[in-house]
Amino acid sequence: MGLPLFDAASDPGPSFLAFAEAAGLASPPSTAPDTVHATTVVALRCAAGVVMVGDRQATSSYIASRDVRKIEAADHFTAVSISGSAARGMEFIRLAQLSFEHYEKMSDVSLSLEGKANYLSPLIQRNNLTTPLIVLPLLAGWDPSHQVGRVFEYDGAGGCYERQDFAVIGSGTPFAEGALRLGFRPDMSVEDAVELGALAIYEAGDNDPSTGGPDFVRGIFPMIVTVTEDGYREYSTEASAAVFQRIHDRRRESGGVAGGSLR
Repeated sequence: MGLPLFDAASDPGPSFLAFAEAAGLASPPSTAPDTVHATTVVALRCAAGVVMVGDRQATSSYIASRDVRKIEAADHFTAVSISGSAARGMEFIRLAQLSFEHYEKMSDVSLSLEGKANYLSPLIQRNNLTTPLIVLPLLAGWDPSHQVGRVFEYDGAGGCYERQDFAVIGSGTPFAEGALRLGFRPDMSVEDAVELGALAIYEAGDNDPSTGGPDFVRGIFPMIVTVTEDGYREYSTEASAAVFQRIHDRRRESGGVAGGSLR
């Protein structure tokens, strides 16, 4: 199917959402019940960029799925993740990916990382203010113009806020945030940030019934993603397993008893 032609008065411009609505492609707001929710994801800055770690579990009144992907590449230098309504969250990620690509094709210019972050606000507003199926995303990536990693979080009405340290979404937030507050340093290496982000998700999975920690029986482990000047990189299952195995071994040695240092 070719691109539809619009006259000057109805041309939706570089907004993919406006284009989709004008072309009749946008999904109408839904009031259908969706009790499957996705949690928990952390994003933190480090010296070389950003790190995202997210659990794989989707929960209703039971464990609906153990291997949901909550983090995806929005483009080569940007990662987007979701919590809240699982079905709507997956749709939100696809819409974000298409929106960035559509803007760049129509405008012949790349969006800045801050522009991408702001671009998501109306998408969040459209979903969260017109349907009970709430989605809260995180956006993080490498900013080539400033040569730094940046992290953006949102409120339920689409308000966009940049964090200078880290951000957490999902029901495991209190437990993950506690670990991040104790261990975060702005000059961390990627490896140290991965270890801290994984520990935060491990803590969330250990204390929040809706968050899935590492599953050594099924070989399912939280996603670990880094975004640096080399672009988006997702850890393999084996690499993620090794990170969580180290944490698990330390916990087993202590018998799960809280100690006096972050571990």
